[in-house]
Amino acid sequence: SMSSEEILRSLTDFSIDVGITYLDNEPIEGLLASPLYKERYCLFVTEDHALAKRDDVTWDEAAKERLCLLTSNMQNRRIIDRAFHNANCHPTPELETNSVINLCANVRLMGLASVMPDYILGILGPHSGIRAIPLKNPEVVHDVGLVAVRRDPISPLIAVLLSAAGSFDPAQEATLPVA
Repeated sequence: SMSSEEILRSLTDFSIDVGITYLDNEPIEGLLASPLYKERYCLFVTEDHALAKRDDVTWDEAAKERLCLLTSNMQNRRIIDRAFHNANCHPTPELETNSVINLCANVRLMGLASVMPDYILGILGPHSGIRAIPLKNPEVVHDVGLVAVRRDPISPLIAVLLSAAGSFDPAQEATLPVA
């Protein structure tokens, strides 16, 4: 897990061959990119939370909750902050972390709310005790994909990874099967 800046730096200094990051949020000039999926955001709360039965929640409503969010150096957090700003609200999170697992734990165990991508609920499973409620006003959607430095010739590993990524349908939602 790296911030987008760390991914770009690691690509250019040859520490990593490829990375997965947002393709349409911050500059990725000079990189090869292949979309993997579209990311949408939800408010994560416990199943007994007052908002848990709702079909959707506004960003303004989410801002009024006791929140735990990713740290501000994470691109995901900057996307979330921009959505709050566009909804003309400015939450003050009670907890910040660079770990989605910590966010999930604090929602479940501490009763905090969090804003995370919708696919996280699929990772948690049906018996997690957590509900993900889609956020609206504004609806925020971003492309996530594989990135690599444009080099000639391209390494066989990167060529295979980009080819595999190209077989994904980027119009698909990010979903994981729930057992």
